[in-house]
Amino acid sequence: MKATAKFRALLKDDGLIMAPGAHDALSARLAELEGFPAVYLGGLACAASMLCLPDQSQITMTELLQHTQRVAAAVNIPIIADIDDGGGNALSVRRTVRLFEAAGVAAVHLEDHVPGKHYGRGGQLFPKEVAVQKLRAAVDAREDKDFVIIARCDALGVSGSLDEAMDRAQAYVEAGADIIFIAGLQLKDMASVVTALPVPLLNVVRDTPRADLEKAGLKVGIYYAQSMQVAFKAVRDMLRELRETGTISNLDGRTPVREEFNDVVGGTEGTQLAERFGIIGPAVRV
Repeated sequence: MKATAKFRALLKDDGLIMAPGAHDALSARLAELEGFPAVYLGGLACAASMLCLPDQSQITMTELLQHTQRVAAAVNIPIIADIDDGGGNALSVRRTVRLFEAAGVAAVHLEDHVPGKHYGRGGQLFPKEVAVQKLRAAVDAREDKDFVIIARCDALGVSGSLDEAMDRAQAYVEAGADIIFIAGLQLKDMASVVTALPVPLLNVVRDTPRADLEKAGLKVGIYYAQSMQVAFKAVRDMLRELRETGTISNLDGRTPVREEFNDVVGGTEGTQLAERFGIIGPAVRV
């Protein structure tokens, strides 16, 4: 079954779809191995892990696409990908959607924020009519009917108005959006938004319990960058310890068993294939 069909099936099932954020192919593979039904590729995680840049529209669509292609090649679960504003006008959005669909992702989210966002510092939204036309172009561009178009609205972060966010969300649904993503939406407002929308709701989740999200009716929860943040702290703690003490105590306790790591990245299978095709000889038993 194609990833797009898998994701559509998940949307029809009861309960919350938990999609952990992946910052690279390895973290995406781990999410798959731990049994998560989908994985999320966000612009923040991509910009920070690939380029050590903030999520301030400095990453290009080409870089986002290349990152997505690498991750898509590593997993078989549906991928939800961030395409920022789609790279420009409606024609740019059309081409971007085609490229991401060809990369093998199941869904993309397209935002209405003018490039250059700085969270907590306002910014600007595209006029609603422009955002609607870009969404129409995205919907028209898909070749697989199961490919999911998610409309992201940033009105809460710009104006603080939930009414404006809902007005835009309704217009985006009419333009053909399959899912609505209202950035910055609080749990206390979630149930009323879910009731008002004729399509499922997606939202960023930090640490809200699953039961509370399901009670509010959230359909898709993306855990945008937590894996990268955990990895950041672990690596920095290790480096600081090495610099300050000249050694890394309990190294084995910090790292995976070599065989486990090799299994995850395909090293074990690679060795077996190398033996099969005569690249290396059979293992010597002692």
